[in-house]
Amino acid sequence: MKVIMIGSHLRVNGGITRVVRNYFEAGLSQKVDLEYFPTYYGSNHFLNICYFVLQFIKLFIKLSFINQQYNVAHIHMSYKGSFIRKKYIIQLLKYKNIPIILHMHGSQFKDFYNNNSDFKKKEIRDTLNKATIILALGELWKEYYQSISQTKVVSFENAVFPKSTEYSNEKIYITTMGILSQRKGTYDLIEASLRIKGKVDPKYKFLIAGDGEVERVKKKIEELNLEDMFEIPGWISDQVKINEIYRKSIIFVLPSYNEGMPMSILEAMSYGLPVVSTDVGSISSVVKGENGLLVKAGDIEAIANSIICLLNDQQNIKKFEINNSERIKTHYNINHSVGKLIMLYKSLLKEKIPEEKNYLSS
Repeated sequence: MKVIMIGSHLRVNGGITRVVRNYFEAGLSQKVDLEYFPTYYGSNHFLNICYFVLQFIKLFIKLSFINQQYNVAHIHMSYKGSFIRKKYIIQLLKYKNIPIILHMHGSQFKDFYNNNSDFKKKEIRDTLNKATIILALGELWKEYYQSISQTKVVSFENAVFPKSTEYSNEKIYITTMGILSQRKGTYDLIEASLRIKGKVDPKYKFLIAGDGEVERVKKKIEELNLEDMFEIPGWISDQVKINEIYRKSIIFVLPSYNEGMPMSILEAMSYGLPVVSTDVGSISSVVKGENGLLVKAGDIEAIANSIICLLNDQQNIKKFEINNSERIKTHYNINHSVGKLIMLYKSLLKEKIPEEKNYLSS
């Protein structure tokens, strides 16, 4: 079974790359004949266009002249530029009669679709309809893609590696990791810290790790005279450092305005961290009353109160730690996810699409 997986170059930071890396680390490439084919380099706009054109030509030559055979194409797609690039890839693969699994990741795909003209909306629907199966990040996203597409849609959740339950005694960080931006609620978190200051033990600090609007975030913190409450280390790629941060963290916070199924939340849960997040995307299917707290996006007061509530209830934090570790092992385990993917690949190899229960059961 020959599978071509298409996505961003593995040098690119972000959730899709983490998903793909996890598949490789969990041994997917040892269980199927897998070729990873990047179409986005993650540099400046001109370089990205050139890179895509060259990669598209390379794929066209493989399929048309070298006669490279693929049994399945697994495409990771988001919105905007990602959609445009994958649209041409999908057309080529469809022409070559290769079954297409379209793995949708875009947290802002609804806005992308709704803000386009009727002509562009039809183009988006037509592209989705060329896929054999659409993988959606949870039931809510499944319902959405079913509403705009005729393709079979399957709920296929993100997954991570379970971690050991050895935690540091020095838990001082209220942590968030990812892109620093308005969409991710970074500035809401800064505003929430104003309401928290003086109401919890001063040993606790906010650690905001990631790229994006780093300098603007630092300036905002400085303007509010909150430097003693924050650490902004930038993007961290060293896994040893990431492990150290999570093990010194007591809460993970993600006050986003839209999401798919954030890998950052699942990673935090794998370390047993209680989660404070917003009820957007598929987060509500992951964060429930027994492992974290959800608030309305933009509700700064609720964000602050949730953090204060957890920090002042160590017994509840311990319960959440246990529940999150167990939830990752049973519901969001990358080893189970890889097994489901292989069953899905095999079902397409037999030229039939099974019912969801056949390949999405644990």
